[in-house]
Amino acid sequence: MNVELTGIVRDMVVSFLCAEKPPLTLRSSVNPADKAESINVFYGQYSLVSKRLFFFPFGLFSSDFIEKPEIYIYFFYKGTELYIEGPVKRVKNGFAFVIPHTIFKKADVPSVYLRDLSAKIYLPGFKTAHAECRLAQGYTPFDNRLWLSFSENEILHSRHMLESIASLKPVELPVVCKKLLAKTKRILYLPGKKIPSRNFFPFPVSVTTDDVENEDFERLDFEIESLDYDVYIPLTHGEDGEISHIFAFKSHKPMSSPLEIEEKLFLLPICRFLSTAHAQSRGRWGRVEPLSVLCITHSRIILGGCGTSASSVLSNDSQNAPFALPLTEGGEYLICIRVLLGSVCRVLKMNIAVSKIYSTAGGCFCASCLFSRIQEEDRRFLYEKFYGILYK
Repeated sequence: MNVELTGIVRDMVVSFLCAEKPPLTLRSSVNPADKAESINVFYGQYSLVSKRLFFFPFGLFSSDFIEKPEIYIYFFYKGTELYIEGPVKRVKNGFAFVIPHTIFKKADVPSVYLRDLSAKIYLPGFKTAHAECRLAQGYTPFDNRLWLSFSENEILHSRHMLESIASLKPVELPVVCKKLLAKTKRILYLPGKKIPSRNFFPFPVSVTTDDVENEDFERLDFEIESLDYDVYIPLTHGEDGEISHIFAFKSHKPMSSPLEIEEKLFLLPICRFLSTAHAQSRGRWGRVEPLSVLCITHSRIILGGCGTSASSVLSNDSQNAPFALPLTEGGEYLICIRVLLGSVCRVLKMNIAVSKIYSTAGGCFCASCLFSRIQEEDRRFLYEKFYGILYK
């Protein structure tokens, strides 16, 4: 049975919402068994007015969702899931949701993983100038199986970027090789024209001899002899996706190394982002559209942006004077990353060096940034979150 929070306790929760602006989940039904529409709203995508109401800009919801007589807004407060209910009303510049007098606490609190991730990049030479970063919709920053993040449409639209940026060629595989990739959803890495007996990566990335059925070894060896490339990467969506697109590459060196393969994998979210249509909006005075966090590991962070954020980072100094500074290739910046895992918030501070910027004629860009001056405990934290194993 749900617990009602009113009076002083309710006011404390509202004060928390105003100060922290936690990520929200909006649902059209309170019953988890219902297949109700669900929308995630993150920091910077909404505001609170006078501790009375939520304000959501146009574009976050479908018209069908807004027409529901009541919606339910879920969020976490000190590790406990709470929710409020009520109607959404259309106002001049968006939608308003009045915070009711009663907030509900769920009796059964499910375990949570990543609730939110945001960051600020501080520009050198200014005291308070910074660019905001937030989670990109459709991207999971600690997803290490980056090749399993592509929908069918994204694969088709990314083909040009995959070839021009990552030097990946679309190929077909023989029957048994393709069956092996469909079964494992892993990469086919062939050092010395053979399937290795062990995995060379921190987590299961490539096919090994343990994945091969005994009756397939002879046919597989025959098929591999006819292959032209060292590495074959299947692209699909999730563990249950059908393998219908395979891309391959061959190193300029005698043999592709695991490090070279990993560098190729980090280009996948870049190709995916630059190939996707993004809504662009003009930055207001002293403000800019936040950059998007596409991927983060113990060694790098990959950011994306469009429109104003692609050409410059706008902010205000202490005198309220506007300025524009580019996020330049080779530049070094201080970054503060805020990771919210359940009720625990971890703040990490380090420097990033922009190693490479990729851009499109349409005004979108991706920046691959390497961490420098990072504390060992922060590196350990990010390593274990990305790879899912203990840091050594």
